[in-house]
Amino acid sequence: MKWLPLQLEQDWGANHRALRRCHGCGAYARPAEQVNGILRCERCVEKARRDRAREEREGDPTIVDFSV
Repeated sequence: MKWLPLQLEQDWGANHRALRRCHGCGAYARPAEQVNGILRCERCVEKARRDRAREEREGDPTIVDFSV
């Protein structure tokens, strides 16, 4: 049996520290956006962007949306 010195790497927790709980869906993911202290993941940011675009389209009577 051969004994080797044990060395802990400093980056072992970097990935874990990068993961935070998303305020929108509750999943642990890397935060993509922070607004007023609220963290959101990339999926929730994209969903919010689509919802904002949909609200803008619904507010404009000249735009016709054929999506179901």
